[in-house]
Amino acid sequence: MIGKHYVLTGGTSGLGQSILQSLLHKSVYVTVLARNPEKLNYIKAQYDTNHLTIIKCDLQSQAQILDLDMHFKHTKIDGFIYSSGLGYFKSIENHTVTEMQETYNLNVVHFNILLKVLQPYLSKNPSIVGIGSQSAFLTQGYAAHYGGSKAALNQVLNALRIEKPNYHVMTVNTGPIATPFHDKADPTLKFAQKYKKMMLNPDVLADQIINSIINKKIELNEPKWMHIMLKFYQLLPRFIEKNFVSLFKNKA
Repeated sequence: MIGKHYVLTGGTSGLGQSILQSLLHKSVYVTVLARNPEKLNYIKAQYDTNHLTIIKCDLQSQAQILDLDMHFKHTKIDGFIYSSGLGYFKSIENHTVTEMQETYNLNVVHFNILLKVLQPYLSKNPSIVGIGSQSAFLTQGYAAHYGGSKAALNQVLNALRIEKPNYHVMTVNTGPIATPFHDKADPTLKFAQKYKKMMLNPDVLADQIINSIINKKIELNEPKWMHIMLKFYQLLPRFIEKNFVSLFKNKA
């Protein structure tokens, strides 16, 4: 990946920031789209700034995403990693209209708009990576919109792989990760504290993602044991939901 140019979102914290550091370690040129660029000042100080470009962009704003076109003219993009994500752990009726719009816009709608903006500048065989969630594979009370948006993202990425056979398209589905995501998803942090021991390390996961890009994998599911369990769930989903209902309310 030395000398390649990647566009990254979500790079100011959590898994996205770990991915950014992994890319820079491999001498990749990275353009980060960030609402708060100042959060990356300490990373700019650590690495060769020739390899790091930061463009201010609020990914909740369709207008700002469309304006990115002027930044990429005469640029070749070898890869695009969409690591932005948002969710609220609350019942369907307790979601505000704004929270619902934010969830679907950031997790799937604005990914599509951003991809459309970047496509004219993609190389012949680019890598497109979407950071999804194991939540896309099961019914979840108190996280319905989050899971629904991640399922939609997976469908788009899988269809893109069929429509663009020259693209390397990879979906990354993860269980809970030890990142600031949980601060907004559940301000009480009850879920984060309860499942602290099973949370994935973002630095380890980032290295797995980069290695999977190099090896052209089309899917990365972590932790593996969770994905295997969800395979069994998908054989009899309504039966399991009815008889083991408490399993699907762990975010209440």
